[in-house]
Amino acid sequence: MSEVRIAYLILAHKNPKAINEMIDALDYPSVDFYLHIDKKSNIIGDINKKTNVYFTSNRIDAKWGHISLVESMLELLKNVRESKREYDYVWFISGQDYPIKSNEFIQNFFVQNFGYNFIEIIPKEDERYRRYLKRNQTWYPTWGASPKFIMRVLRKIYNYMTGGMTRSLFKRKNILGVDWFFGSQWFAITYETMTYVLDEVDSKPYLKYFKNCICPDESFFQTIIGNSQYADKIKDYLTYVDWSEGKKNPKILSLEDYEQLKSSDKLIARKFNEVNDKIAELAK
Repeated sequence: MSEVRIAYLILAHKNPKAINEMIDALDYPSVDFYLHIDKKSNIIGDINKKTNVYFTSNRIDAKWGHISLVESMLELLKNVRESKREYDYVWFISGQDYPIKSNEFIQNFFVQNFGYNFIEIIPKEDERYRRYLKRNQTWYPTWGASPKFIMRVLRKIYNYMTGGMTRSLFKRKNILGVDWFFGSQWFAITYETMTYVLDEVDSKPYLKYFKNCICPDESFFQTIIGNSQYADKIKDYLTYVDWSEGKKNPKILSLEDYEQLKSSDKLIARKFNEVNDKIAELAK
């Protein structure tokens, strides 16, 4: 195999300049770009039009912690399937990502690891797992999915009333009959795995159940893949993220992070508001 066909699936809502720069950096003869631009955003006209850049016609009003994020991701996957173009991998990235390896390095990486899915699966013994498990086992009203301060307070009260942060007093019936898995929404999977995921969504009530979960985008796809025949073909995800500040969002990366980015074994990094020229050199 000389080249790997990659469909980059981009979720974005702001900063078209950064999106254009990211696409330029990742552009390669065997890759295409599919973009879902949040329905609330007006940036679509500022994104450079290329022959290998495609936009979803159905734009969803994506909200933090809400099923609409999963729906946005599924919209991208359906667009890839409906295109009838042949790909080896589909790779979810955000509009605030930037590669920290060259396209040649990325190509060689996928050739050397062909057939694996690169998706984070948080181990069940990890201290985070029980907290995340509550997101799925407890029924949450859809209006509770919001990063606003008042909603965070109300969620804490609701969590307390339903057993605390790691325990569910009133467990929902697991109508899917699956084990729950969790991890980052930024992942790369094979086209074959993508087809399996879409078939599962079409045939089983995944969307119905996850509609009343908090942050379903960090469990929906992990759960489907983790319960499938592809579970033994998983390696860690490919995105460098710095959570060292202990905030609800990852650190905004800058020139001060250059050495960490340079030495990282990841292929792409987030979040950037802008990319310094020195960091941009890492992708060349």
